Amino acid sequence: MTNAETAENRRDDEVPLTPGPATPAEWDELIADWDEMRHGYFLGDAQATVLKCARHLEASVAADGVGSETALWTLGLVLIGPYVIYARPDAAAEARVMQAMRAVERALGQASCEHEEHPCDDAPFDVELDNFRYVLEMLAHPERDADHEAALADEDNWPDEEGAQSWYEGRMTRETWTCPRNLAGFAGAFPG
Repeated sequence: MTNAETAENRRDDEVPLTPGPATPAEWDELIADWDEMRHGYFLGDAQATVLKCARHLEASVAADGVGSETALWTLGLVLIGPYVIYARPDAAAEARVMQAMRAVERALGQASCEHEEHPCDDAPFDVELDNFRYVLEMLAHPERDADHEAALADEDNWPDEEGAQSWYEGRMTRETWTCPRNLAGFAGAFPG
């Protein structure tokens, strides 16, 4: 058996989990990879990227339950979910992703919050995934929060048409997207 075959046959759990992104720039690079994967032109190892995301999500949920990293990993899987499930079906990757999403749902699903609505309320997956990259970038850059909040407070920036305001226009806040109920809602609506 060759080294490649041995590595391929090794269970994903046996491979040490490499550190995740530590800086906003590193998150930006990973988010770009996820977006390329969703569009079908990712040139890297898609299965390894999917499995790494799922493993990091499980580790993040186990470590602290909710936080920016848990939100980034959860919503990252939402972004690449259609690729995992439909474009390149892989039973092992799909099972690992579903396991990670169920862990989010179990850990965060009973959390209480004071939000009247969440982005996940548009699920199952009627949410425009084209805009998910912007959500992920917002979550990866907490240093931009003050400018973002100031823009949200200025109603002149909101869309004019009635009903045009979406989760991406005027209401996209870190607090809403990282809400445990929102993350559990997306995890529960994940196709599988």
